[in-house]
Formats: sequence, structure tokens, C-alpha cells
Amino acid sequence: MVVITKADMVDDDRVDEVEREVERLLHEVGKTPLSVARHGVGAAVEEIDDTVVPVLATSAVTMDGMDTLDEILERLPKTAGPEDGTFTMYVDRSYKVTGVGAVASGTIRSGTVEAGDELLLGPMQDGSFREVEVRSIEMHYHRVDKARAGRIVGIALKGVREADVERGMVLLPRDADPDPVREFEADVMVLNHPTRIGEGYEPVVHLETVSEAAAFYPEKGRLLPGDSGTTRVRFKFRPYMVEEGQRFVFREGQSKGVGTVTDVDPDE
Repeated sequence: MVVITKADMVDDDRVDEVEREVERLLHEVGKTPLSVARHGVGAAVEEIDDTVVPVLATSAVTMDGMDTLDEILERLPKTAGPEDGTFTMYVDRSYKVTGVGAVASGTIRSGTVEAGDELLLGPMQDGSFREVEVRSIEMHYHRVDKARAGRIVGIALKGVREADVERGMVLLPRDADPDPVREFEADVMVLNHPTRIGEGYEPVVHLETVSEAAAFYPEKGRLLPGDSGTTRVRFKFRPYMVEEGQRFVFREGQSKGVGTVTDVDPDE
């Protein structure tokens, strides 16, 4: 779904112009835009899938479109990762609670977690993982004994300081064998860029909760606006947990693009 924000800052003609531009960009990547204003919430909920993308204009100032957005989100079928899979949670943020200690917050990507579980947290700056224990779990300001995939939770951790818990880290079972990477290969599409993307181009890559500067090394030496191609991506400062098939966005100023991880062992 594409939500056009701040519609109160321009006139209706400009909103219509932006909607047409969004529709054009969606067509370029093989998607079918569906205007919620023209076709209604029912059609948006019924038709949305991997190819049909509802488009909606909103304003958080006048609240125009916000009720419609809420209704769409409420009526969409709820999905989550497999509960019987390996527990995985990327850390969205961390904070400290007096008497409890470090808390890692995020959305459980797969599996389940219980109070008392022994986990791994990382990667740290050097790529290592730290053993931690689930002290308690909080969900919507209420303490729970167990949480499953799709839930947004705060997990109090024993064995680590809050200062050492960072956004982009991941929580995994103690018996996992994580292999964080500094570099991976990906298929990317350049949606917008003023010139060409050459070797060493450094946008910010947003993957799961990771937001990190990374250098691009295109397979053919360069990528032009609208191009699709293969590139190596190397995080500038540290390794992260990256898996094949994960999707990401990259941005730098007005430049932006999307990608899919294809190989986390590009040298093998």
C-alpha cells in the first residue's frame, strides 16, 4: 500500500499529480495501482495482493484519509511468521527500566519466546554474539509469559547492559549458529538518482531494523536511473545478520531504490 502524506500542504491538483506519478512508478515495477478514493475501501481490501497496490492520500493535520487508512488496516487479514519456526526478532529500539535493566523492543519475526528462555544477542561490533536470558516479556504495557510471531514486544534481558543493545541487532535461540556478514550480493532497482550509481556509491540501506551506510559495487560497473541489476553491498562500519530473500530499501538524498538479498556468501 502507498500512503501519500501531508496532503494538507498542497492543493487538490498537486495531490492528483502526485497520485498519477505514484501510479506511473508502480506500473514501471509491474504493479497495478488501485486508487482508494476512486474504488473504495472494500475494493482495496479485496484486491490487495502482491501485484495490486492501493494508493491513498492522507493528512495527519486535517485527519483527511486517516479514518480510511485505519479501516483498511483493520480489515486486512492478519499475517505473521510461522510460530513453529526458529525464534527471531530484530531489535527496533532499546531502553532501560529501573529494577529490570535492559529491554529490547521489536516485532517477533518467527517462532515464540518465553520468560526464562536463553538467547543470543548480536552481532556486536566485532561480529560476536552475547548470551542473554529473557527476564520478562511485556506486550501492550502488560507482562506476559509467552509471545508469538507477529507480536510487538519488549523483552527484558539479563546479561547485557542497555548501552550495548542497538537497533539492527537480532535475538536468536541459544543453540543457533549465526553467521553475520559485512558484505552480500543483491538484485536492485534504482527508482530515482540524478546521475549514475558507480562503484563505491554509499547510500543508507534499510533492511529489517538495520539502517546503515553501505558501499555499492555494481556488477557492470554502474547503474542508471530505472536500471535493474546485480551489485555487491558492503556495510561501512560493522556486520549484521542478513539472509537471502530479505528485501531492503536504499536512500541517499533524493536518490532511492529497492533490492533483494540474493547471496550472503558472494566469495564462495
